[in-house]
This record gives sequence, C-alpha cells and structure tokens, in this order.
Amino acid sequence: MGVAFAAPPKRSEPPVPAKLDDPCLDSGCKRHALDHFRETVATQRTKRDRPVRISYFGDSLIATDHIASGLRQRLGALIGAGGPGFVFASSPHPFNQHQAVQRFAGGSWQVHGVSAAVPADRMLGLGGSAEGSGSVRFTPATPVSAIDIHYLEQPRGGEIEIFADGKLIETFSTGGDVKRPAFKKAALPAGAKRFELRAKSRVRLFGAALEAASGAVVDNLGIVNATAKGLAKYIAPDHLRVQLAHRASDLVIVMFGTNEAEWLVPKGQGMAEHEQVMVDLLASVRAANPDSSCLVVSPLDQLDWRKEGAPPRDSIPAMVDAQRRAAKAQGCAFWDTYDWMGGKGASAQWFRRGLVIKDFQHPTSEGAARIAEALFAGLVAK
Repeated sequence: MGVAFAAPPKRSEPPVPAKLDDPCLDSGCKRHALDHFRETVATQRTKRDRPVRISYFGDSLIATDHIASGLRQRLGALIGAGGPGFVFASSPHPFNQHQAVQRFAGGSWQVHGVSAAVPADRMLGLGGSAEGSGSVRFTPATPVSAIDIHYLEQPRGGEIEIFADGKLIETFSTGGDVKRPAFKKAALPAGAKRFELRAKSRVRLFGAALEAASGAVVDNLGIVNATAKGLAKYIAPDHLRVQLAHRASDLVIVMFGTNEAEWLVPKGQGMAEHEQVMVDLLASVRAANPDSSCLVVSPLDQLDWRKEGAPPRDSIPAMVDAQRRAAKAQGCAFWDTYDWMGGKGASAQWFRRGLVIKDFQHPTSEGAARIAEALFAGLVAK
C-alpha cells in the first residue's frame, strides 16, 4: 500500500471511546456544545418522562442504519427504548435500511430525495418525500404510543387516514391556502403493533415519527449518495429549519464526506466550498433549536482502490480540518474519526480485520458497531 502500518489491535478489544471536541458556548466557558444532551440523558436515567431524541444526518454510512442502530440500542439500554423515531414515508433511495421498524409503501407515490429527484419547490421535509396517493405501513420493533406525521399543506391537498391494527383512528385534510410544512400528531392505542397511513388524492408526505412516551430515539436520516451540499442545496433553508425546530431533537449529528472524498482535492475552491456548505448547514441546525446540542462526525479514512497500490485519499485530512473549523464556528462538537481509527491508511488495517468492505470506504456491520460503541462512550459518561 506504500504506507507503514502499526500492528492492528485484536478484534476482541473494545474500541477506544470517541474523544469529542466540545467547544465553549459563552465567553466564561460555563456552557459547552454537548451540555444539553448530556444533562438530558442524565435526567432521563431516573425521571423517564419524555423521549431523548437524536437526529442523525449522513450518507450511506448512516443509511444502512448500523451506526444509528448501535447508538439506539446502547442508549436504549440506559434509558429505555423510545421507538424508531422519524421514518421517511418512502425510502429516498432503494438501499436505505432501518432496523427499528419495518416499512412498506404502496400506491402511486412519486418519491423524491436529496440524492436523486428533487421537487422544484425544494420542500423535502428532512430529506425525502412521497407525493401522490397510496398507503404507508409501519411495524415498529418496540412499543410506541404516538405518531407525528410530517406533510405538506397545500391548495387542493387530499386527505390522510390513520389506522392502528386495521382500525381507523382519525382522518385529516392536507389542504391549505398556501404550500407550507405541517404536522399532525395522534395518540396510538396501547398494545397496537401495526400502523398505516392512507393518502387520498393529492398528498405530499414526508414521513412520520413513531415514539414511546419516553426512552431513546435515534432518527436515521442517512440517504445513500447524499452529500452535505445536496442537503443544503436541495432543501429550502427555511423549510429545513421548520422541520428541525418541530422535531426538537436533543442532539443533531451530521456526518458527511464519504462521497465528497472521491472528487475533492486538499486545496482549492472545492474544499473551501465544502467548508462553507458545512457552516451554512450547521447554522440552520443551530437556528432551529438554539438550546440543543449538535455534533459533526468526520469522514473515515479511505483508500482509492481504483488507483494502483490503492493509496489513501489525500482529500480526507483536509476535509477533516474543514469540518472541524465549521463545527467550531457554529458551536457544535466534533469527532475526528479519521484520527480515531488510525489516520492515514487505517482503512487497510480495518479491511484486514473485517471492519470495512473491499471498497475501503464502508464499514461492515462489525465496523459500524465499533463506531457506534465508541461514539456512545464519548457522548455518555459512565
């Protein structure tokens, strides 16, 4: 590979906990970026009177749900399971997955997503939408007590019916004078296991949050082929802020760079633009919920398997630095996963250990579990 590697640790050894940069939020350094999330988790370990929400944006590394699921399970073991959280109405990409819920969409839906087809009005919810008429069925892996439907209110909007275990709960109209994001929350019957939304006529449905009254919730907002620029460009900023404000997550995690690493170079306009895109995206996150926490997770090391000798991609260290600066500028915490996993060429070690697949970019399920375990350990003190 052209790079000298230290002997990799044994696969049975637990991962080193994530070392998170946690910047001060005031001149006296009395508050830090992660204080809100950590204090909320500490309170909910005993009080358990509301969900603790994490919204995890990302690309294919998150879209598989392995990292988000690992975090969901570990936090759930601490404060209880809170349900799958927000789930897209229809998968924005065929390879998106979710381990906390089964979803089936049927009918004449036209599906949009930030990495594929985008509507002209750029109203995509948290990254994807389904437009038309049809049904969406959800079967969560753990009990839930409420559903919060994210949709577009619009002229001549159709109706949505809510069913629980085949029984109609409520019907509401999505019609309105102008196009704007809207939300409908409904209580769900105790013990119900299967939920369905049936859309009639002209409906644009973004998705639904399925939650218990308390416990850990990790929204999987990863989309295959997504980039930070795509999220910032293809969702209208005001629209995204409304979605984030309504979701009111205690922690928003942003992890992009897997795709950008293939074309960005260490210096130049492209990398400068990436940094500015991250700054703008994080500004929307912070503006939506100023008192909540945010965290940027850097891209992992990559090897360019298409080139002779599979050299490490030299875009990664520059991207890590750019994202670190963007996070600090907006008062967000930062995790340098590139350094954590071993730095330049570390994905070769991870491949030998069965922790990344042969593209030297995407973690295996075991590799993703180690990332989730390290992140949880860094976020939640013992």
